[in-house]
Amino acid sequence: MEVTLTVPDVANLSKVDAQLLFAIKLFETQKLSIGKAAEVAGLSYRTFREMLMRYEVPIVSMTEEDVRQEVANVDRLLR
Repeated sequence: MEVTLTVPDVANLSKVDAQLLFAIKLFETQKLSIGKAAEVAGLSYRTFREMLMRYEVPIVSMTEEDVRQEVANVDRLLR
């Protein structure tokens, strides 16, 4: 699918910047995997990860319950 977006000049965004921000939002809202979002941004996986860090977007999102379960799993493995 191709999307055409008109951004006001006031935003001072290049096409590349708009594409990156769109890809970041798609990843952040879990609409795309990190690999697919990197493709949308036109970046390598590694560079996209660096952009996520720059924009302070967590690469892994876990609920409190997910963390508790992981800790319990590790605790069982260490016994």
